[in-house]
Amino acid sequence: MFGNAFKKIWVALIVLALALGLGAGVLFGVIPALHYDVWRAEPDEQITAPNAETPTPEATATVEPTPTPLLAPATAEEWVDAYMKTMTTQEKLGQLVMFGFSGTTDVQNPFREIWGNYSVGNAILYGPNIKSGNNDGGFGQTKALTARIAQIVNNDIPPLVGIDVEGGSVVRFRWNPQPVSARSLGRRRDADFAMQQFQTIGSKLVSVGINIDLAPVLDISENPMDTFLETRIISEDASITSAIGSAIIDGLHAGGCLSCAKHFPGHGGTTEDSHAVTPIVDKTLEALQSYDLLPFVSAIESNVDAIMIGHVLYPALDSTDIATMSKPIMTDLLRTQMGFDGLIVSDDFRMEGLTTRYEVGDAAVRFLLAGGDLIICGAVSEKQQAIVDALNNAAADGRLTQARIDESVKRILIKKLSLGTWDIEAAVAARATAAPQG
Repeated sequence: MFGNAFKKIWVALIVLALALGLGAGVLFGVIPALHYDVWRAEPDEQITAPNAETPTPEATATVEPTPTPLLAPATAEEWVDAYMKTMTTQEKLGQLVMFGFSGTTDVQNPFREIWGNYSVGNAILYGPNIKSGNNDGGFGQTKALTARIAQIVNNDIPPLVGIDVEGGSVVRFRWNPQPVSARSLGRRRDADFAMQQFQTIGSKLVSVGINIDLAPVLDISENPMDTFLETRIISEDASITSAIGSAIIDGLHAGGCLSCAKHFPGHGGTTEDSHAVTPIVDKTLEALQSYDLLPFVSAIESNVDAIMIGHVLYPALDSTDIATMSKPIMTDLLRTQMGFDGLIVSDDFRMEGLTTRYEVGDAAVRFLLAGGDLIICGAVSEKQQAIVDALNNAAADGRLTQARIDESVKRILIKKLSLGTWDIEAAVAARATAAPQG
C-alpha cells in the first residue's frame, strides 16, 4: 500500500515538472517559435516535437523566428522587373538614347557633361571615332575607347555600344581580309559565306567592346545602283536578300553580337537620300508586302534583335508623318501585324529627312509615343541636349507615362542581359541596400 502511494506521489511530481517546463516554454519563447513553424508548414506536413531536452531560459531567450525569404526572380524578365523598380525616371530615360560623341580616346565635352547629367545609357561609334590607320586597323584603340565609355556611363547597367559594319564601303576598321559588300554577298548567293563573314565581324566587334552591329541592310530595289545605298543593297531579288540577310543575322549571333536590320519599311523605293531630304515612297501596303517587307519578315523569323526605322514618308501608310514618327507604321504594322517584339531603333536624328520636318526634341517624344524604343543621335551636342530635355519635360507633364517608358526600358534591358556581361543579380542586391529610388 505504501508502495502504491509512493508511486502516485512520484507520478504527480513528474506531471508537475512537465507543467512547469511548459510554462517556461511559453514564457521564454519556445511556444511562439513552434507556432511560427506550424504557420510555415505546408498543409499536409507533419510537425514533430524535437528529441532534445527542454532548452534553458538563457538559450531560448535568443531564439527568434526566421522570416521566410522572398522568392528570388527566376527568369530574365523577372530580374529586369526587379531592377527597374530601383530606377529613377531619369535613369530610365537615359536608357532610351544612344548618342555619338567626338574623340578617339575619350568622350569629349560637351557630350560628356550631357551624358553625366542625363544618365545616358548607350553610345554609337562612327568613322571619326576609329583610328583605322593604326597598325591593327583601329581595334586596339577602339577597345580602350569602349572601356572609357563604360566608365563614363557610370552606373551598373552596361551600355549598348553600336556601330555599322556592313562590309564593302561601310566597315569603319581596316580588316584583313576586307569584308565584302552586301552587293557582293548577294551575287555570291552563298548564305554560308555570309554567315561566316559576319560571325567573324561579330566576334571581332565584341572583343573590342561593341555589342550591336547596325546591319544587315535589308532595303531592296529593282535598280539598286540608282539609289543612294548602291552596293549596300544585297540584291534586287527579295528572296536572295531575305536569305543573305538571315545568314548575316545568324553570323552576328554566332559571334555574340546583336543585330539591327534597316531601314524599315524599305528605303529602296526612292532614289533620294534621307540624309539630305525627306524621301517619299508612293507604294501601297500590298506592294510593300509583296516586295519591300519580305526581307524584314525573314529577319523577324531569324530573331533579329532590332529594326531601324527610316526617315521616309509612305503616304499610303501614313499621310502625315514619316516612318520614325508613325504609329501606323511602327506599332500597327511592325509590332501588331508582323509580330516584331525586339527593339525599334531610329535612324540618326541628325539627318535632314527628319530635321526638315520636325524639331528634334518634339520628334524624340513623338518617336517614343508612336512605338519606338531607342533614339540614335550622332555627335551634335545641341540636338542631344534638345532630345534629353524634351524627354524629361514629357515625362514630367505626363505625355510620356511611366508605363510607356517602362515598356521600352524593359525591352532594352532584356537585350542587354542577353549579352551575358551584366551581373544583374549583384546589381539588384546592391540597389536593395541603397535608399529607395524616386
